[in-house]
Amino acid sequence: MANQKDRLQKTVDIRNRKAGFEYHFLLKYTAGIMLMGTEIKSIREGKVNLADAYCAFFRDELYVLNMHIST
Repeated sequence: MANQKDRLQKTVDIRNRKAGFEYHFLLKYTAGIMLMGTEIKSIREGKVNLADAYCAFFRDELYVLNMHIST
């Protein structure tokens, strides 16, 4: 039972460090992502590339676009 609880409490922190050098941030926000399907395991293993990624609002929801997740 303890192993399952430890797995649920594990957090994933993904940052685009290069963006901090190329841009000046006026405001910073922290947000969660709803993961669906097979990308969950890859993201937990850190197989994410944010080099060309950006966020955009569509119908009052924020989407991450051009984020590459390796399988």
